[in-house]
Amino acid sequence: MKSSVYSPETARLEALYQYQILDTKPEPAFDDLVFLAAQICDTPIAVINLVDADRQWFKAKVGLDVEQMPRYLGFCPICVAQCDVLIIPDTLADERFAHSEIVTGEPYVRFYAGFPLVAPGGQAIGTLCVVDSIPYQITAKQIESLQALSRLVMRQLEIRRNPKLAYLVDGIKQQQAALRDRQQAEAELHWKEALLRSMTSVSPLAFYVVDNRTDNILSFNQRFCEIWGIEHLKAQMEAGKLQNKDIIPDCAKLILDIPAFAASCEPLQSEEYRAVVEDEIKFNDGRTIRRFSTQVRDRDDQYFGRLYLFEDITTRKQVEQQIREQAALLDISTDAIVLRDLSNNILLWNKSAEQLYGWQVEEAIGKNACQLFFNEPLWQYQEICHTVLEKGAWQGELQKISKSGKEIIVESCWVLVLDENSQPKSILIVDTDITHKKQLEKQFLRAQRMESIGTLASGIAHDLNNVLSPILMSVQVLKNKLPDRQSSQMLSIVENNVKRGANLIKQVLSFARGIEGDRKVIHLQHILLELQEIIQETFPKTIVVTTEIAANLSPIYGDSTQIHQVLINLCLNARDAMPNGGNINISAANIYIDENYTRMNFDAQVGYYIVLKVSDTGFGIASEVLDKIFEPFFTTKEFGKGTGLGLSTVMGIIKGHGGFVTVSSCINQGTQFRIHLPAVHTVATQILEDSQMLQGSGEWVLIVDDEVAIREVTATSLESHNYQIISASDGIEAIALYAQYSDKIQAAIIDMMMPNMDGETTIRTLQIMNPQLPIIAVSGLSTSEQVPLNKASGHTAFLAKPYTVQELLKTIHIVLN
Repeated sequence: MKSSVYSPETARLEALYQYQILDTKPEPAFDDLVFLAAQICDTPIAVINLVDADRQWFKAKVGLDVEQMPRYLGFCPICVAQCDVLIIPDTLADERFAHSEIVTGEPYVRFYAGFPLVAPGGQAIGTLCVVDSIPYQITAKQIESLQALSRLVMRQLEIRRNPKLAYLVDGIKQQQAALRDRQQAEAELHWKEALLRSMTSVSPLAFYVVDNRTDNILSFNQRFCEIWGIEHLKAQMEAGKLQNKDIIPDCAKLILDIPAFAASCEPLQSEEYRAVVEDEIKFNDGRTIRRFSTQVRDRDDQYFGRLYLFEDITTRKQVEQQIREQAALLDISTDAIVLRDLSNNILLWNKSAEQLYGWQVEEAIGKNACQLFFNEPLWQYQEICHTVLEKGAWQGELQKISKSGKEIIVESCWVLVLDENSQPKSILIVDTDITHKKQLEKQFLRAQRMESIGTLASGIAHDLNNVLSPILMSVQVLKNKLPDRQSSQMLSIVENNVKRGANLIKQVLSFARGIEGDRKVIHLQHILLELQEIIQETFPKTIVVTTEIAANLSPIYGDSTQIHQVLINLCLNARDAMPNGGNINISAANIYIDENYTRMNFDAQVGYYIVLKVSDTGFGIASEVLDKIFEPFFTTKEFGKGTGLGLSTVMGIIKGHGGFVTVSSCINQGTQFRIHLPAVHTVATQILEDSQMLQGSGEWVLIVDDEVAIREVTATSLESHNYQIISASDGIEAIALYAQYSDKIQAAIIDMMMPNMDGETTIRTLQIMNPQLPIIAVSGLSTSEQVPLNKASGHTAFLAKPYTVQELLKTIHIVLN
């Protein structure tokens, strides 16, 4: 005789299979129940889960895409096994469930509540469960509601299995529904009235309902009377003694623009105008009232009235205006203001930040600052953040690189921003551009260094002269006492070298003190013409020398010998830079240096100057050594071919004359030295004729320069002399602006070195668009010979940075006329 074991699991599976529900299509009744479960707990996931022998099959679901999952996964099998409610508020807080696959992976379950579906025989065939990805505390009422829903699921399964029972249940439901309808019919109106009274008493909104057929006031609240100042009419309105037309005169007294208000009301009278209307009404007491209006229709969709809602938004408008003003203050600040969250994401980026760094606000907001400032060392950022979080602030200098690749030095101030709970929320950063300040400091330090070296050199030269003087005199005495040939030769060698040393000392003294010499009013024309003759006679024939001397060149006060020495030194350097021949150009012109120029050149002073230019077409000077060439004993020539005192002597002499020297160079293209010497005041009237400020006639000029300071200074200078300005920060923007305003723009000033599209490409493109457009190319690195302009054209010109307003106005006048 065989015995059989009838296990609880076997009985449970038999109870499940009796319903023949597995792998059936979705049914609205079950879908509605699972939807209600999700709504009750406000969870993203809810499931009616039937647990088979080796799988869990979902009859209805919300928030899941899968139809089934293995039985060993999840928490529903546990709920079924214990045949009782299973609630897990936070899976990660419970060691039993923290490492489950559905907790550590999709769908990342943090909250679970399962309610067993219990068959009439007591077997749990599945669950009704709700799931969330965040911890959740379920309430007692929600538990009761879900238990009721789980019973409804089982009832629906029983009805599905027994259609006759479904018919009986439907009849009972209909009777119960009819009974409920009758019981609720009388209560419905009272309930709505109570609700309306409650809404009326607590709502900050004023509401007003008018019957468009009779003009009767159907409903209103206290707030309506308060907003429109008609509290004195409230009793009559409640008694039905007043119609809509009776209160309009009192309301109209408050309206600032009655015709505009009347015009806004006209569309509202049309039965076809079903849209919700929103507008604002200005009161003459300064208040702003927002109005919402919509049609009121009955159950047959018949239009019988209109609902108006009114809200006093005066305070909100004032706050919005205050916020706009504060935002405007941020944008007019000259400092770059940036707000970053603690993850280094940019939350705020003002206009000055756009100008300083080059990224527009649309490009910066939401980005991680590391994406923009990729050169910012991570360790430096971490150190600064640590200091800010610990002390609340940090201040110091930072090296930045703009979008165009320009190196910037900023004085940066970081301040910690706290939230309402005094917890760190973000970091406010204010960056002040001190690049120009640092450049001036560098020039000042270099001038101090040169002065210190000069003082030292002066002392050394003095001592060396004391040493050389007795040697030279002793050599001459010995020559008389030792007349033999060998001794005479040896003494001549000593004498020549002592004299060479003495000349070297003279150069040191010229550098150190600028030796005043014989100062008088001199005309440079004679020195320049004499210099040209010397060069033509002594320099190789492969070097061509040209001079350009202004006809009315002003005189200077100085030592002609020293000026001659300066020019000779510069010309000798130019010769040495062109071993295979080339061109040397020497020019002299009057110039007036204004405040704009002095801001761009630390050594310059406001006043009248003579500018001497010595240009060559040699191999140029590397940019990394350009700042050192005026230092004594520094030379780029081969050993034995230069003392390193030539340019330092030039600098000493020119500074001794109250002038200054600037230089620009381009490798393999040439170098230009510009010597500025003060013109004597005795001929100021003569200079004034040449330096008068030429006025414009309202012409439109396009300024293209990536340097904001130069762009703004140039624009301001031209506007003050009757020109109208359009500005662009690069060539691409310039082309777009010219295409838009080609009928207005009469000339263009274009920087040669710019990001995105350089000056040469911009000029070429503009000349294709308009070959007759007057163009001035400007550069601080090039000379006119190095700029690809049509020299024969009267429509193009070159201007070297830094330039004065006088030079700019004169050049514009030339190309325009």
